[in-house]
Amino acid sequence: MSTESLNRTSSDIETPNINIDVLNQNNSQSKRSKKLCIHTLNKRLISSKKKEKFKNLVIVSSVLLSVGVMSFIIT
Repeated sequence: MSTESLNRTSSDIETPNINIDVLNQNNSQSKRSKKLCIHTLNKRLISSKKKEKFKNLVIVSSVLLSVGVMSFIIT
């Protein structure tokens, strides 16, 4: 194996220039303060609680209904 091919390829390698400003742009956007509306947050919280209560109600009622059906079938 000749070293000439290795010497040719190793001399062509260059290091890439990294633009640091591009990386810093993301940090500047996160420093801005965002205004929050308390009413919309409360609405979201209330709606999520309603959904959770409805899911729990469906689960409990399906369990009770299945127990009732099983007891009716057995007797």
